[in-house]
Amino acid sequence: MHRMKKPLIGITSFLDHSKRVPYCSLKESYVRAIEAAGGIPIILPVADPSHAGEILQKIDGLLFSGGGDIAPWLFGQEPVPGLGTYDTRLDEWEISLCQIAWKTSKPMMGICRGCQVMNVALGGTLLQDIPQKVGLSDIVLHNPAVPPYELCHSISITKGSYLSTLFSSEKPRVNSFHHQAVDTVAESLVVSARSQDGIIEALEAKDARFALALQFHPEGLWERYPEFLAPFSALVRAAKTPS
Repeated sequence: MHRMKKPLIGITSFLDHSKRVPYCSLKESYVRAIEAAGGIPIILPVADPSHAGEILQKIDGLLFSGGGDIAPWLFGQEPVPGLGTYDTRLDEWEISLCQIAWKTSKPMMGICRGCQVMNVALGGTLLQDIPQKVGLSDIVLHNPAVPPYELCHSISITKGSYLSTLFSSEKPRVNSFHHQAVDTVAESLVVSARSQDGIIEALEAKDARFALALQFHPEGLWERYPEFLAPFSALVRAAKTPS
């Protein structure tokens, strides 16, 4: 009789340049969420993209964490006013991880920047700065100065989507910390949630594989609002393998 082992979930980190030398850094809340969902978190350093395939063979699932902007030429655009800081080492590393994970059907989830990375890696584009695209009078507040554990705006979840199976409400309220967003959706993904101003808040795979991309930050909410642990639990379930 096989027992189900706890799956290893690799979580991407980022390069923190605020110290004298760069550090690979990650918010602890991602680690706690994976542990609470029944997985074993493994923090992945920013490495050479050539190592992505071998690293993916060692883990059962992949979580792309939040962070800064993505270099616009990686999705075929020139920089525009409003673009923030980016790190092409991180961009190239995460894009490589995503592309190989997709080819091998490795369960993966992206949060905020991670959502955008998944879309870019699979051929989509981004809004470099939401106010440049959406009129300020029509825009929902997507980058408020409130704590990450506070709810902000509502989203509308597409009926029949995989995301709809994770939340009891079709219009949950989420937190929001981003100024970029998905624009053109990658061919292999489909929109599963939007905010009131039309900004894409979630993507998922068109086929049956587990590939979920969330623009909001459930890792900041689940301890206060337990329903937001559901995406992490879904990733862990998808990544489980018999031992």
